[in-house]
Amino acid sequence: MGALSKYIERQGQLAEHLAQAALQIPPDKIMWKPCEKALPWLGLIHHTSIGRREVILKYLKGERLDFPACYFDPANFAKTPQEAATAQLESWKELKEFLLSQPEEYDRFSIVPFWGGNRMPIIEFLWLCYEENVHHRGQAWIYARMNGITPPSIWGTEA
Repeated sequence: MGALSKYIERQGQLAEHLAQAALQIPPDKIMWKPCEKALPWLGLIHHTSIGRREVILKYLKGERLDFPACYFDPANFAKTPQEAATAQLESWKELKEFLLSQPEEYDRFSIVPFWGGNRMPIIEFLWLCYEENVHHRGQAWIYARMNGITPPSIWGTEA
C-alpha cells in the first residue's frame, strides 16, 4: 500500500489508544469537562469516531456530508464508555477496509479537502485528520489526569 501502510499502522494504534481511554472513564464522569466551553469527557473521545465515520470516510467515498451537524446529532452520540470504545474500533475498521480496497496509487490521488483550500494528495489529507485525532487523544489524557487516572501508555513511559 506504499505510503498508506504507515498511516494505517499509526491510525490503528491511535484508535486503540482512544478506545482504551474511553473505557477508563468512570460512569459518573462521562459528562465531566474542565470548563463550560469544553466537550464532555466521553464526547471528546467519541468525537473522533464521528469524524472518522461521518466526515472522513463519507468524503473519501464521495457521499453527502452533513457537516458539522453530524457532530451535534444526538443519534450519533455514544452513551457509555463501552459504546465509545466500540465506535472507535469499528469506525477505524471501516476506514481501513475502504483504504485497503483502493488501488495501489490511491494515496497519490488529489482531492480538495472538505474545508476548502488547495488540492492535496489523499495521504496528506489523511495525515491532517490523524493530527486532529492525536490532538483529541492529548486532551483525553489531560482529562484523565485531572481526574486522578493514569491514561493508557503511548510510549511506555506514562506513570
